[in-house]
Amino acid sequence: MKEFFFWKVWSPSERRMTVAAFLVLALALIFFAAKSIDPLGNVIRWNVISELSETTAVVDLLRLGEWQYGISTPSHLVTESFMASVMETDFLSVTVFLTLSLIGLTIILAALTTMSRFWYLAGTIALIVFLAFSRLEMLGVFGDANRALFLLTVILYAGTTYYFHAFRPDIGIAKRILAIGGLTALLAVLIAFAAETPFPALTAASYSFPFWLLITILFLIVSSTEIIAALVWLSTSGSVSKGKSGLVNFLVISILYILLLLLLYLRNTKQIDWDVTLISPAFLALAAAILGIWGFRRRADSTDGIIPFRSAGFWLYIGMFIIAVSFTSYMLATANDPVLETLEDVVVQGQLSMSVLFIFYVLINFYPLFQQKLAVYKVLYKPLRFGLTQTRLFGFTILIVLFSIQRLLPVNQAIAGYFNGLGDLHANTEEFSLSEQYYRLAVQQEFQNHKSNYALASLALRQGDRNAAAFYFRQSLLKNPSPQAYSGLSGILVQENLFFDAVYSLQEGVRTFPKSGELLNNLGMLYFKTNVADSAYYYLARAEEATKRAEIPAANLLAILAKNTDAGLLDSLASASEKRDYLSWQANWLAVQNLRQNFSKETFDKNAVPKDSLLSAAAFAYLLNYSVNQAENDSLPAKLLPALATKNPVLSQDLSLAALYSEFYSGDKLKALETLSGWADEGGEKSDLYHKILGHWLLQLGLYDQAIEALSGVEGAEGTTGMAVANALSDKQAIAVILLDKLQEKEPNPAIDKLKQTLFSGIKPKSATDSLLLAAQKTPSDTNFDNAVRKNPFDEKTVSAASIHYRQKKKTAKAYKLVLNALRYNEYAPQLWEQYAYLSLEQGLIGQGNEGEEKVRQYALPADYQQFMTRYQPMRALIEKQRAEFQ
Repeated sequence: MKEFFFWKVWSPSERRMTVAAFLVLALALIFFAAKSIDPLGNVIRWNVISELSETTAVVDLLRLGEWQYGISTPSHLVTESFMASVMETDFLSVTVFLTLSLIGLTIILAALTTMSRFWYLAGTIALIVFLAFSRLEMLGVFGDANRALFLLTVILYAGTTYYFHAFRPDIGIAKRILAIGGLTALLAVLIAFAAETPFPALTAASYSFPFWLLITILFLIVSSTEIIAALVWLSTSGSVSKGKSGLVNFLVISILYILLLLLLYLRNTKQIDWDVTLISPAFLALAAAILGIWGFRRRADSTDGIIPFRSAGFWLYIGMFIIAVSFTSYMLATANDPVLETLEDVVVQGQLSMSVLFIFYVLINFYPLFQQKLAVYKVLYKPLRFGLTQTRLFGFTILIVLFSIQRLLPVNQAIAGYFNGLGDLHANTEEFSLSEQYYRLAVQQEFQNHKSNYALASLALRQGDRNAAAFYFRQSLLKNPSPQAYSGLSGILVQENLFFDAVYSLQEGVRTFPKSGELLNNLGMLYFKTNVADSAYYYLARAEEATKRAEIPAANLLAILAKNTDAGLLDSLASASEKRDYLSWQANWLAVQNLRQNFSKETFDKNAVPKDSLLSAAAFAYLLNYSVNQAENDSLPAKLLPALATKNPVLSQDLSLAALYSEFYSGDKLKALETLSGWADEGGEKSDLYHKILGHWLLQLGLYDQAIEALSGVEGAEGTTGMAVANALSDKQAIAVILLDKLQEKEPNPAIDKLKQTLFSGIKPKSATDSLLLAAQKTPSDTNFDNAVRKNPFDEKTVSAASIHYRQKKKTAKAYKLVLNALRYNEYAPQLWEQYAYLSLEQGLIGQGNEGEEKVRQYALPADYQQFMTRYQPMRALIEKQRAEFQ
């Protein structure tokens, strides 16, 4: 157990600091895991672009037996596509990287203070050189291009570390780390508050890139033989106890390991095109690094005190480990693929070259010990013939040769990564010309790298240069294609009206990324726009299965069904659809319900209205479709939509019209009619729609003459049919026949003959007002009469009965208002004029009463008029007598 938990024999302060170091390492590994899931997703977001379209649905219906007359009105559909964003910087990742890396650097500097003078001075000089190359003056702490911060940093670090090294060698490693860490924190606070650059963390990370890269490469090379060392332990630790030689086992598993590295090397250098993904190079690097925590102890012990493991070796190793993981995570967070490829080459080629030499080192030094069945791992770093330093020098030489075979491509990629970082920095400071120059320098170093080309495309899009953006998107697809680049390229082609090129581009993207739901969805939507409904349905169905955001292709599928499916098939497909909470899906679902003429109760989604009341396309379509579909069930839109119209002036007219539907069917019908009449009289491009809706509403209310007037200005079959229906219901069959015959001549339709039969059979439309009036007459109450009047405030019988009821209860003012409102649209109703005359007399308005009496005489049948006068004349005479007596 001491072998594994070697720190347990250390002092309490050392153990606590060891635990703290492992915790920091664990955080770095979590950072690495989080950023390695989707490197491009760290800097490129999938945005959703919504588009509105219309389809016509019949939601206003007048039923006549088995026949119905309806008018087509717009229902709104939402279609959505994915669009990859421009490349952005994850500033949180920058902060995490610098924090973890500075902790690692602090641990390394503390370890250097415990080493001999030569190594301490060598390490300090290296630090000063790297600080100089990190260009701290770019932070502008003490003024633009002032090197005072560099000098201050050197003095503080060199002075503090020299104090510990020369004057206080008795102080433990924990206090050294805390002291240097405090100094690091002080400098970080100074930079954060005094730096003139707008992004100090990003500036520091970008310019110090070579420093962290070299430490990472050094660590990867240092740990490159740890897997072979672990294989020696695995082969000999168990075999010795069984009295067997571990040589055969060691050779077999070592050769398999070398073969894997060789295949990875050949694949990375494009000499083979095999998909060797059994073990990722990242796992090989992590395995070697973790094994090195124990393996490096034996190597340190073999240095004869040059690197004491307890006071220096462990801390040097763990510090470099933290920096290496943090730097790699940062490269993943910025999707800096040329640097990631450099690190992969260092891992694969470093382990290949070092491991081959290390196997030679093991065999030439310890073959006799293998033959004697001894535990070779215990003396692995005590060579008998061939030295460990020589092994490493030869292994490093082979690594240089491997790099040279690639014409130093890994070095060029590292330089490209450095320029990419500077390009990101200046893109964030909006120095686009300078940023473009750095990205171009990166492309010169490695012209196929995805990061530079996508960033250049992003800059071109920001500056409105679509041709340049398309070129760089194509360049980014050469070696490391991405769904985002395919999406960006197809988006530009669509904007340039090159639909077939866009389709071809997306088809290529789908072949490369068959499980990319975003590309599948976009391809389906392109087919939808070109009216190829079957292909659109196919790709959207695949997208729904592939993407995590399945609600988007599901909403698009509903839009396709609404546009391209007949009523029967629409019913079966809609009933099989899985309900979703996504607002765009709900908007399209309501549009489908409008097409199906299904107006069953739906629950209003309160999240549809954002807090700032600024409507998105989905919210707009949902509110309009909901208002129309639930007009008879919910009066909320009548109040909500006018308020939203003031906050969304561009959408105000559509919102106000949708509010009128709720007002008419569930609220104040008079208000709805007056408002719509005013819009219709104003004219404009939607005048035909307003007249059509107004005419149908008047038909529903039995106001046939007004309906004929409104529909007379509506062109087409809907207007003519509506006028024929209105004339037939007002007992003007001859006019109705003429209108229907003309319509049959223009547009022959067998349904017209059926309509004639229905109209001339004497069938009248059924109205809920009749049943409500009957219920009120059986059980007189204010509530029952209010319900009857609300259903049709212009119906002669209903309003008259309600007026009589309220007059009996001495509620003359309420009755008078009901009658006046009804007369505004039903001015030829004698019963309403009768009530008007009675109510006028009850209020002492003899002149108005006489006016009412004249209207009754004009519109009523003679018998009805005589009956009216037998009641009206005594009332008028009584009032006149009372007035004479008063005088």
